[in-house]
Amino acid sequence: MKILVHEALPEFVEKTLEDQGFEIIQVKVAQEQLANYINTHKIDVLLLHKARKITRLLVDSCSDLKCIVIASSHIDLEYIDYAIKNNIKVLWAEKTLANATAEMVFAHLFTGSRLLQEANRNMPLEGEVNFKSLQSAYSSGVELAGKTLGIMGMNLAGQLVAQKAIGLGMQVVYCDGMQPHISKDVSLFNGASMHIHLESQSMENVLEQSHFLTVHTKNFERYILAKEEFESAIQLIGVINCAYPEAINEVDLVDLINEEKILFAGLDRFEEEPNPAIQVLMQPAISLSPNINGTSLEVSGAIWLEICELFAECG
Repeated sequence: MKILVHEALPEFVEKTLEDQGFEIIQVKVAQEQLANYINTHKIDVLLLHKARKITRLLVDSCSDLKCIVIASSHIDLEYIDYAIKNNIKVLWAEKTLANATAEMVFAHLFTGSRLLQEANRNMPLEGEVNFKSLQSAYSSGVELAGKTLGIMGMNLAGQLVAQKAIGLGMQVVYCDGMQPHISKDVSLFNGASMHIHLESQSMENVLEQSHFLTVHTKNFERYILAKEEFESAIQLIGVINCAYPEAINEVDLVDLINEEKILFAGLDRFEEEPNPAIQVLMQPAISLSPNINGTSLEVSGAIWLEICELFAECG
């Protein structure tokens, strides 16, 4: 099988794939010429890395392409779903990215619940002269322990979010029709283990019980959380999106914050990415990060190890 790559592969990756019988073709093809090159040279597998992305035009134009492998930490579920629906297998290092994403969820949860996103903006400006005033302003945060975390969808990152939440003393509820239950033993650092068993609930039940909501669906779905869902979440304190653009209706979210119906939001993905709406960026109650949920020093090396394993599924 022929693999088309745009950038040079790490040496060990190239050797591993050649040993598996793949023919590697490294050619820098302009995006507008990519489909024509794939069809002309009968490429079986397209490896996407760095700046290259799946597009609808590419999928529509390459009906004979068998597989797309994404060697990147930036995953776009909308276009992945589109490719899969057009009978193209799409693989990415989901296991490698899951823990980095789960930890980013908690980075935003801890930041927002203790109002650090606002304190970090104002301390450099006013901390020297208004320390006591800022202390008073940012002393009304909440603790995560004892609260309920609602997980919308239960992919691998969602499972790790659940595990970490339970370890912090949170109650976890989730809804995912494709994952009716989670039952697993989690190994701890000292050799002990912790058993986790969770049953999927209706979205209505999850919304009613949750103090915090985070999205971790396996597939793209526009506006999982919007005005109707927010109105049903009567105990809601904070909302996190480290999943994909359009998982949350940001207009409804900003309205919710402006009306002081929730304390904060944490956003790593944005509806208008890569040009997030100014009203989102300037809302002080929103903790912000630029689509780095799956990016860390640990991920950068491990991602290629998982990619080598995944190529065996392209045959």
